[in-house]
Amino acid sequence: MNTNKEINIEEIISRIKDKAGEYLDDQVELLRNFASFDSETHYIEGNRKAVETAKKYLSALGAEFEEITYENAGTHLLARIKPENPKGRIILNAHLDTVFPVGFAKDHQPYIEGDWLHGLGVIDCKGGVAVSCYALLILKELGLLPDLQIDILYTCDEEQGSMTGQKVFEKIAPGADAVFIFEPGDYKENKPIPILTSRQGVILGNLDIKGVEAHAGCDYSKGHSANRELAYKILELYSFNDDKKGIYYNAAPVSGGRPNGVVSGSANMQFCVAGIPDWESYHECEKKLDTLGDHVNDPAISLELSYRMLFPPQIYLEETGRIYKVIEKAARLLDVEVEEAGVNPNGEDIFPATDANYFASYGVPALDGFGVMGLGMHTTEEKVYIPSIRTKTELFASALYLLGHGLNEK
Repeated sequence: MNTNKEINIEEIISRIKDKAGEYLDDQVELLRNFASFDSETHYIEGNRKAVETAKKYLSALGAEFEEITYENAGTHLLARIKPENPKGRIILNAHLDTVFPVGFAKDHQPYIEGDWLHGLGVIDCKGGVAVSCYALLILKELGLLPDLQIDILYTCDEEQGSMTGQKVFEKIAPGADAVFIFEPGDYKENKPIPILTSRQGVILGNLDIKGVEAHAGCDYSKGHSANRELAYKILELYSFNDDKKGIYYNAAPVSGGRPNGVVSGSANMQFCVAGIPDWESYHECEKKLDTLGDHVNDPAISLELSYRMLFPPQIYLEETGRIYKVIEKAARLLDVEVEEAGVNPNGEDIFPATDANYFASYGVPALDGFGVMGLGMHTTEEKVYIPSIRTKTELFASALYLLGHGLNEK
């Protein structure tokens, strides 16, 4: 049945699409600007440029700005859009840092080739900044911003595990109705857009091994090789791999010893555990790692094992699923196909951890994948599929309009 409400929604979606078309060139220019300078994690000068660039575009929203700075880490930009009597609060999150060393931008300036914009960081995650900022601008200009407080957080150290970003998440996550993460997706022609409602956790670790040096020719029997113990430990670590759950242990980098004429007196192995789907599995991984450090094959060898959580598992929440259904409705209105994605070890795609993992650990429904679509992420061949900028902007703006009404009815 075609009710007046449905007609109004269709008209609203049409107006959002028209605005997104008008702003596409501006978004491309914003990304070209972002990609023209270095913004490696902890590069303070580049971070400052990125913050000022983002503020320039967010200022059109009438946002209030707060800069949260940590020594030797850069600045996290928090912008707030706050109506007089908000009926809820949501968070939009992207990051301003990239993985490319200082100097790379000069040698890899952005350029357009057909439907593709080439540039360092244009996918991960400057494209997410462009989508989030302009989706809000479109709703504001159309008078359709929901009656919600919107916290826009652009962080500075996601590429290094959000070591200081976590402190900001701890501050703003509690009490939020939802958080939307603008990480990118791989471009796949004629494939549904993945919206992630869960992600795997990650552990990082380090193993130091102390042996006894000796001349490898004259006094070999007096030596106790740290490298040999390291070889045992590498094999033991890989034996923990769990193909059924999709949990994998990886040793890299590894090092040990001095010249080849000396039995090695020290060795080191750094490692990660990726693909951890839930907290039960996380604790199982911890137990396995503990066994790695509680025994040696040579009693003269000593070990020092340490590890930490890089990203907690992002657990699927019932409310996350409800919000996804609204996003799915927005996609249908736009004639766009989306799919719910996340922790599925038997699936075709692997979705590594992002800041969505941290937000979900506070019990906040977190949905990810609202950034642009492209190829070559984290490489000098990084490029964004330009039409995806408009598609994702339309999708999020439409979804936020629908979600605002849903949250207001709580």
